[in-house]
Amino acid sequence: MADYTVTITLSAGNFTYDPGYLKLHRGDRVRFSCNHAFTIKFSHGTPFQEKSGFSNDSAATTDYEVIDSNADRQAYHYMVAAIDGDNIIHMDSGCPTIEVVL
Repeated sequence: MADYTVTITLSAGNFTYDPGYLKLHRGDRVRFSCNHAFTIKFSHGTPFQEKSGFSNDSAATTDYEVIDSNADRQAYHYMVAAIDGDNIIHMDSGCPTIEVVL
């Protein structure tokens, strides 16, 4: 079991992800950190047992969530929405990804 953090940065209307493509094993833990208020939604299935999304009304880091021991071995794409300092909502469905490999 390993712990991972996906750092999401919204700057000048553009998103960056560190990492943008993350390979995980069942039982690993992952959390998301963003520099603005955000929502994350897994659009076609989730690698987590009970969660298909995360959100926070300010810049924050989520709690760790465990990759489900029964998660399918596949790539899970997610969408991100974040609100910048001017209260403008930005959305990215450009497929940041978590892949369950084992």
